[in-house]
Amino acid sequence: MKIAVIGGGPGGLYFSLLMKKRHPEHEIEVVERNRARDTFGWGVVFSDGTLGNLEEADPESYGMIRASFVHWDDIDTHFGDQ
Repeated sequence: MKIAVIGGGPGGLYFSLLMKKRHPEHEIEVVERNRARDTFGWGVVFSDGTLGNLEEADPESYGMIRASFVHWDDIDTHFGDQ
């Protein structure tokens, strides 16, 4: 099967990883409009439930992803004058 994944964000990449692990015979192409090294300073926050789902889906990749996390303890949120 040939699969085209549109978007190289967390969802597209994780889907591709899981699909390839479960079906190595599939041809998977990830299409991303930005260059490989482009970054926009975005942060991704995973809830405890999401982390549990990642671990359940594939403990091996979960461990590698979790090991690369960066944590911030102090976060301020500003909106307008607040």
